[in-house]
Amino acid sequence: MLLRQVQRQKQTLVQRIDPKLIMANSILQQNSFELVQRIEMELEENPALEALEDQSICNGNCIDPMSCPYCSLRLQNPEPVSSMVEMIDMEPDMAVDSLFDAEDIDIFGSIEAEITLHDHLLNQLHTSLPPADLEIGEYLISSINDNGWLDTGIDCIAQELGANLADVERVLRGVQSFDPPGIGARDLQECLLIQLQFLRDEGRPNEIAEKMIAGLFHDVVKRCYGRMARSLGITSDQARKTVEFIRKQLNPYPAAQYRQPWDYKPTNAKVAVRPDVIIRRTELGYEVEVPATGPMSLGINPTYREAYITIKDGKNGHMGPDEQKHITEFVERAELFIRNINQRRKTMRQITRCIIDLQQGFLETGSKSYIRPLTRTSLARMLDIHESTVSRATIRKFVQLPNQDVVPFEIFFNSSLAVKAAIEGIIANEDPHRPHSDREIMEILSEQGFDIARRTVVKYRDSQKLLSSNKRNSRQKL
Repeated sequence: MLLRQVQRQKQTLVQRIDPKLIMANSILQQNSFELVQRIEMELEENPALEALEDQSICNGNCIDPMSCPYCSLRLQNPEPVSSMVEMIDMEPDMAVDSLFDAEDIDIFGSIEAEITLHDHLLNQLHTSLPPADLEIGEYLISSINDNGWLDTGIDCIAQELGANLADVERVLRGVQSFDPPGIGARDLQECLLIQLQFLRDEGRPNEIAEKMIAGLFHDVVKRCYGRMARSLGITSDQARKTVEFIRKQLNPYPAAQYRQPWDYKPTNAKVAVRPDVIIRRTELGYEVEVPATGPMSLGINPTYREAYITIKDGKNGHMGPDEQKHITEFVERAELFIRNINQRRKTMRQITRCIIDLQQGFLETGSKSYIRPLTRTSLARMLDIHESTVSRATIRKFVQLPNQDVVPFEIFFNSSLAVKAAIEGIIANEDPHRPHSDREIMEILSEQGFDIARRTVVKYRDSQKLLSSNKRNSRQKL
């Protein structure tokens, strides 16, 4: 039987993303520091956009309404600006990667770890993996310890999530491809192998080091240069230099530069975080403020605005086609830019108000034990918006609490904090002569409203360096 290869041409419809959506989502995702830079860049590139002196919130009775960024838009459209803009969402299966590249997000590169490891990994997770893998990915990321290693077996994770073991393994490989290199490893050997693969992908391979770590790891740890040299057919000096390369070029603790969000304390005024949202307690309740993104408001340049109105009225006899196109494009771009910034403020305020309603116990006491379990998915469902909108509005952003503490938004979505605090409280108040077993702790937590498995109790207890019941009992006897 003769087999023939046939080539066929097939047209595929590529869905293009509206540039307006790209701008809207990009502005929503930026934190205050990044947005200030974005505004400055837009002011340089767009002659129709200009900075005005900062002014209080417009009440619609400006002395010069045409100079007010709010009133000038209102005069061109009778509807209020806030009602002109609809909630802008992008489906997760679209190419979100086109909006930003995780490797280019280095705004905090010169600052002492203002971005948390959890934030950094989640940002890469939502731009790298399909929606179906996000639940497993988020659980894996939450199981990565302060050193950057996965401290829970994938078989336990699969059982907890009711997922297929092969799927958990596959998603873990995706997480292990994230920055920083070596993240998500299950032991030191895997951590070093991941980093060596990263160097290979960058075009800087070290084949001898790869062979050493993969097949002669115990010899590397013990620095048996002669044995390694004989096994690999190299000289002892080459083996010694390769081990030195491993020591100096690879990092056994890839997460060492990051801190947990609740441990954040600026070491000096220069690295103090600028909050993206401020929550204040007043006599009438909580007040939410989204601070201005700089010492200016934005408006349309009067000359460009008048020329734009003239073009729209059809009275443009003295302007050529190129000049009309120039004015129209820049004015409409400036209007869209201002609307997107206003929409960002509105969305962040809306999300923060919902968080206040759900996390009042934490806001009142400042105790992490009062943080209620909350996910971005459930919050999006409450607000009837897309989960990606909640993610963009909160990722890598900070909120100032009524007690003046500045914490990442991520703290509201980390339900493990409340569980860990509850476990610590149960152990602190137990009978020292009869300490609670992990199963008993699980049952007490269930009575307190925390429905978690015994393995999770063990994981959280170990992460807090709390001894098991047997060891606590033994210590008491001593």
